[in-house]
Amino acid sequence: MRFLRFLVKELIFHGIFFAVIGTVALTSLYLLATGADLQGFIDAGLSFLYLISGQVNTNNVGFTSSQIIAAGAAVTLPLTLISLIFLIFISLVLSSYAVSGRYMSLHFGSKRSEYFESFLSLIASMLAAVPLFVGFWFVYAVFAVDGSFIIITLMTVVLGGLSWDATNFLKTDMLSQVNQTHAIVFSTLGRPLGKFFPMPGTYSGYLFQSSLPRYIPYLAGKVPAIIGSITIAEVAFNFPGLGKNLIDALVGTNTDLLVTSVFILLCINAVVSFIVKTILFLIYPRWYEKAI
Repeated sequence: MRFLRFLVKELIFHGIFFAVIGTVALTSLYLLATGADLQGFIDAGLSFLYLISGQVNTNNVGFTSSQIIAAGAAVTLPLTLISLIFLIFISLVLSSYAVSGRYMSLHFGSKRSEYFESFLSLIASMLAAVPLFVGFWFVYAVFAVDGSFIIITLMTVVLGGLSWDATNFLKTDMLSQVNQTHAIVFSTLGRPLGKFFPMPGTYSGYLFQSSLPRYIPYLAGKVPAIIGSITIAEVAFNFPGLGKNLIDALVGTNTDLLVTSVFILLCINAVVSFIVKTILFLIYPRWYEKAI
């Protein structure tokens, strides 16, 4: 019964309902902003009905929703998932290093790791202050770096503050446990620190395991920000994803293209969020009930 409620809530309400209502709301705002008449709203509604029914819109020659769907599945969705993986990896490594540095400072008086971690935090905060589009343009224009999945996803999480924010969240949560009884007892077992990654059985791994029920809901909440950053990257690097389609639709006032692009973008957001929430539900079902 609990799993059925999960599917209804995430697939129907946060998935299908979210994508449909979001598409209607965003398209309506666009039409209102452009001063569209009643016929414009009717045409947009028909385009959306054609899209979700899988039929061909014969009134708009050249409008191929399948190509837009393919662009989302082949470009935007992989970019989003890879960015999420990079975000997790960077926050895990930096948080493990911060926790190990605090441990060395408390038990051995060594401040070197803490100083270096502070320096890394300063660099990360400076990169986070750079607007995404400016950072993308600088790399693309000055260094003549062509867009690739690795470059785009890495820059997406480093610039704009995604990795910086994720690291601060996880690091703060893990550091808050250092002086708690359970962490002190575990530190007396002679286990490795896990300085560079929170492997199971290490000190940092133990603290990360305690932070995981709070960290997964945080990641679920960051999915829209990741997708928004990805669309900016696609525009900056002229990548054939949904971001470019959205810009083309806005510039060319192509309502059909806008409706399809927005709907597929919201579907991708729902799919990635569903993956993260499913992980939380399977590992910590009670935490899912409280956190989501």
